[in-house]
Amino acid sequence: MNEEVRHEIVRRWRSGQSMRGIAKDLNVARKTVQRTLEQNRQQREEGMTPRELSPRTEKRSSLLDDYEDALRDLLNRYADISVTRLLQELRGQGYRGGYTILRQRVKELRPRGSTAFVERFETARGLQAQMDYATYEIDFTHEGRRRVNLFGYILGYSRRQYLRFVESQDMETTLREHVRAFEHLGGVAATCLYDNMKVVVARYEDGEPIYNTRFLAFATHYGYRPVACRPRHPQTKGKIERQFDYVEKICSTAARFVR
Repeated sequence: MNEEVRHEIVRRWRSGQSMRGIAKDLNVARKTVQRTLEQNRQQREEGMTPRELSPRTEKRSSLLDDYEDALRDLLNRYADISVTRLLQELRGQGYRGGYTILRQRVKELRPRGSTAFVERFETARGLQAQMDYATYEIDFTHEGRRRVNLFGYILGYSRRQYLRFVESQDMETTLREHVRAFEHLGGVAATCLYDNMKVVVARYEDGEPIYNTRFLAFATHYGYRPVACRPRHPQTKGKIERQFDYVEKICSTAARFVR
């Protein structure tokens, strides 16, 4: 085991990640993690002070170092973007680290004091829903690692929701899952907020969304109005974003107890 992995184990442990989670994320044996942490503890007890340890720790690399520029760029462009969304973006660029270390780095890098105050608002019963997708890479027993999509539809007033993992984000899947959500929740909200996904918004003209005609016909059939969020304003759909963050935390916690 090289020094980089050893440092990453200690770093993750100090950030609050469990030994089981560290072993899974770094693809090492749990005993290796336990032994490394014990060796680190012994070194500290033998007289190495934090001042002596600090310079060495700062110079060692982590799994996130190669993606820090991309992470900074995303945080500068979308100040309120969630850690879950950042994880999805970086995974698409090849990042294979875990959620916990990313959350810690985001705490260090997120611009402070640059976000304008956003007043929270609530909607009346039956007035608004929010829909979006989240993407995950999951290790299946027989198929190995696969990318899956989480369809989410949540009612703004009651916070009742419909969540389902699907293989694709295409038009057929999106329409089908809408119908299932309506059936599950027993009705349709008057409006639904969407991110600027291609199945909903075909393009923008003069700053206004031009909706996909097929999707618009679907919404008309079910009697509701689609509303596209303003680009680069993720806080507009805060309710659905929080649900994805909740699912991410549940999945991460469950994964630590599988093995």
